[in-house]
Amino acid sequence: MKSVYVAHPLRGNVAENVKKVTEICQSIAEKGQVIPFSPIHAFGFMDPAGDQTFVFKCCLRLLSLVDELWVFGDWRRSEGCRIEVDFARRRGIPVVFMGEQAG
Repeated sequence: MKSVYVAHPLRGNVAENVKKVTEICQSIAEKGQVIPFSPIHAFGFMDPAGDQTFVFKCCLRLLSLVDELWVFGDWRRSEGCRIEVDFARRRGIPVVFMGEQAG
């Protein structure tokens, strides 16, 4: 079964973005073909307004373990998403842009 890292902006409206990512992951999981990994859920205990150095290290470690990076939302405005896309490209991890802000 394929595993994917679900990248989506967090900062800004944190509650709304968490809700969107929850819905995205539920939709992926319901199909039963792909395992979604959400850093927003995995590291939700961290303060999104705080220093993100440790969080980024954790996210990139998780990203290095999956088959693909799926990118959602207005990712170009998100420092974290841009870092994740760059990391995946440098590591040869396939990047799939989903939704209205694709590519």
